[in-house]
Amino acid sequence: MRHGTYIVAATVCLMVVAGGWFLASNPTKPVRAQDVEAAQTGGSDILDGMTFSGQVTVNGKLLDVIDKWVFAHGTFESAKYSNRCNYPRASYFVRDVGEAVEFVSESRCLDKDAKIVSRGTVDNGTVKGTMTWTFSRWYWSIEKEFEFAGTLTEPTAAIAGK
Repeated sequence: MRHGTYIVAATVCLMVVAGGWFLASNPTKPVRAQDVEAAQTGGSDILDGMTFSGQVTVNGKLLDVIDKWVFAHGTFESAKYSNRCNYPRASYFVRDVGEAVEFVSESRCLDKDAKIVSRGTVDNGTVKGTMTWTFSRWYWSIEKEFEFAGTLTEPTAAIAGK
C-alpha cells in the first residue's frame, strides 16, 4: 500500500469513529410536547372559553400559589407563570379520553432559556395536571415538576382582550 492510501484509510476510520461518537452523544433532536400531540390529534380550540382557578403543589406540598389557567383563541396560559417569567400564551393540543379532554402545551420563556410543559385533564368543570419547568444552561439543567388542580371559574370571553 502506498503512503497516501494509509492517510485516506486513517481519515475514513477517524470520520466513522467521530460520527459514531457524535450520534451516540446526540441520539435524536429533542421532541417538543406539541409535536407529539399534534401528530396524534392536531391543535384544537375545544377548551377555548374556559378559565380555571386553583392551587399548585410540589410533591404533595401545597405552595402559597393561587393560579389561573386560561384557554383562549387556541392558546393556553398559566397566569402566574406568565407574570413571573414572561411565558407567552402557547398553542395547546387535545385528545378525548372518554368524557374528559386531555391537553398539552409548551411555552418558552422570552427572557431566559426556560420552558414549561403543561399536561392536564379537563373533566366535569375541573382541571388537574402537571407543569414541568426546565431551566437550561450549557453546563447544567434544572427540572421541577408542579401539580395543579382547579375548578372552572369564568368564561374566557370576559378577558379575551388580554
